[in-house]
Amino acid sequence: MSKILITGNGFDLFHYLPTKYGHFMAVMKTIEKYDFNKEVTFEDLFGDRFKKEFTEDYKLIQNNYKTENILFDKIKIKELEEKLRTNNWYNYFKTVVEIETWIDFENEINIALSEVLEILNHDTISKQDAFVECQKHSLLSFFNLFDKTQPTGLRLNKKYTKEKKVKTGLYKNPEINDKKLFEDLSVSLNDFKIIFNRYFVDIVDKFYPNIKINFLFPLRKIKEIYTFNYTPTIEKIYKIDKSKVTYLHGKVNPNDDEQNLILGVDDISDTLKNIKLYNFTKYFQKIKKRANLKFINVPARATNMLDRTTFYIIGHSLDDSDKVYIKDLFNYLEMDLKRNTKICVFYYNDRDFENKLSNIHSIIDKNVLAERNKEGRLNFLELTPENINRELNEEIG
Repeated sequence: MSKILITGNGFDLFHYLPTKYGHFMAVMKTIEKYDFNKEVTFEDLFGDRFKKEFTEDYKLIQNNYKTENILFDKIKIKELEEKLRTNNWYNYFKTVVEIETWIDFENEINIALSEVLEILNHDTISKQDAFVECQKHSLLSFFNLFDKTQPTGLRLNKKYTKEKKVKTGLYKNPEINDKKLFEDLSVSLNDFKIIFNRYFVDIVDKFYPNIKINFLFPLRKIKEIYTFNYTPTIEKIYKIDKSKVTYLHGKVNPNDDEQNLILGVDDISDTLKNIKLYNFTKYFQKIKKRANLKFINVPARATNMLDRTTFYIIGHSLDDSDKVYIKDLFNYLEMDLKRNTKICVFYYNDRDFENKLSNIHSIIDKNVLAERNKEGRLNFLELTPENINRELNEEIG
């Protein structure tokens, strides 16, 4: 008999931690304009832009954490500011207003890569009007495709060009060096991960020792925990031994060289595959960063030997970006001939319930979902203290 917990970013947000994409960007934009001649308080980083953009979240943080005790290392914050100033991806993303979630952020990476490919089409890039159009494109301006020191502003940055040999034996009409450009985009994305890591280590981590209240998740009966979060919230708030927690998308680390955050796209276009730029993909990063960790052990064939197991999902959107894991859960249920196993999804409100239900319908066949729900093996419960205590404290017989 087993209780297995699966968490997403909503779990951190339930604990009033500033881990939304918008939270991160608001604090980063504040740091860009910060005066580093004095100590850095909670109000310095969260009392201006963050408070205006996320007024309710600001109040909840103040109600649940001793914010008056929170101080951030001035030197670390200054180092973070320097990284922000030189990171191309950060400077591009802070201009994109449509991004609301981390899933949107990852989708935008894919959109950006696709747009670069379209703009760098070899049939048009050598034409004068194409240079003018490219120069207008904000994405390319952030990645230094053009040599801005040239009077006309239309010259390609030599770093990203290669001479094209024609039949006469002469070289003219330089081509774009696609591979070099995308390699630099990849390096910049890795540097962005370091910025992201520093945000969690140097800023978010300061909240844990300043909690005012006891949070309500009774986790003593949980056998295993799989989290899509980078943060050690379960370890630090609930004092759960790290051996019970699997970080499916990597984990933050005070040593930037040892962080293994997975931040990228599910797959890339055939064109990018042709120049072997797999490092934008999550599946490549997981192996490279040694974060390709085992999820639940799905039996190879149907059996009546499985223990009774409940998978609790808290704070995960059930979005397509993690469809491999979601399919594994339903495959596990299918392999259980005794029908002892079930999935319990917690939701925050009616809108969240509808979003989760819509997302899961885009991954799992509607007939399978209807059947599992009818059997009582797929349940959706509102995230209330009563439901949490009943489910997580219930004995599995």
